[in-house]
Amino acid sequence: MNAILAATVYCIVGCNFGSPEKDSLKVLECDTETGAARIVQSVDGCEGTTYFQIDRERKNLYSTVAEKNKSAIVKFALDGNRIGAMTKVAELPCEAPCHVSLTPDEKRVAFAAYGSATCGTVGIDGSDLRTFVFPNDDMGDNKVRQKKAFAHQTFFLDPNGVGRGEMGVVDLGCDRVWFFDPNTMERRKDLFIKTAKGDGPRHALFLPGSYNKALYLLNELGSSVSHYAFDGARFRLVDKASTLPDGFNRWAPDGENLVTKAAAIKATADGKIVMASNRGYDSIAFYDIEAAGKLKLRNIAKLRGEFPRDFALMPGEKFMVVGHKMSNEIQVYSFDREKCSLSPVGDPIPCWRPLCFVFI
Repeated sequence: MNAILAATVYCIVGCNFGSPEKDSLKVLECDTETGAARIVQSVDGCEGTTYFQIDRERKNLYSTVAEKNKSAIVKFALDGNRIGAMTKVAELPCEAPCHVSLTPDEKRVAFAAYGSATCGTVGIDGSDLRTFVFPNDDMGDNKVRQKKAFAHQTFFLDPNGVGRGEMGVVDLGCDRVWFFDPNTMERRKDLFIKTAKGDGPRHALFLPGSYNKALYLLNELGSSVSHYAFDGARFRLVDKASTLPDGFNRWAPDGENLVTKAAAIKATADGKIVMASNRGYDSIAFYDIEAAGKLKLRNIAKLRGEFPRDFALMPGEKFMVVGHKMSNEIQVYSFDREKCSLSPVGDPIPCWRPLCFVFI
């Protein structure tokens, strides 16, 4: 993996809390022609990050840190392809969020804290913190994972189209997505998604340029992707596709625990292929987007490592980086778009529980 880089790009890697070396934010240097990759920076003193976002000008990376009995939204300055100093933006009244993003106008930071089911937004200057806590009023039927509400992700509808930039928050525990005004955190009660019992939705992917404003909802517990069409007023379920092979049993012998769970959902740059990862049945499922945005399963590509928490295609989309969380490694794969297949490139790159990839 020491080939001379011919077409160099950089990827920020966030790792789970608990890193022994306390360097859970890294920079991965990648060659888009050969797939060669190596870690060129590790940020000291960063004990863990979650899903984060880089602003459009590539000047700041917004994330979160855990502190004693509290947490905070923070930002890291970006200096070219390197991560600089950390600045605290705002303290939060909850545990460290599992997901951090920016509003479409980049004036506020949005977050979702899993355990306390707390979501909210705060100004990028740390002012005007607004929060909402999901009620435990409509739990799913998974007795192990759905005992209460769990806020898992924030995302935004098309700010330039019919969506007007509402913020969606995915609640895994109660099988739902609720929507809010990100400036006030007032709930849009007329706009919501209610999934099937036990689906346990985790992440949503909104493709505003697709057929009828399509939203693809990844169901962690159901190991499936649900496709909803959005007409500006409501979401309509169009179809639902499994992320697993036909006949695969998701359940452990005890009948209560799952042997595999879906993790991340992404799309190719042109929005024509949707991809979803499986943890347990370690793989990535690929779907063609057909007429009316319907999903057609193309392939389920098995992976070399364990527990793929997140993945990302390199610019040019010839290669994919995958975080094998429980193998403590990053693996590069070549991506054959025609076959929707993956082949390992080189050796795994040691890395403590990688869970988020964002190319600069």
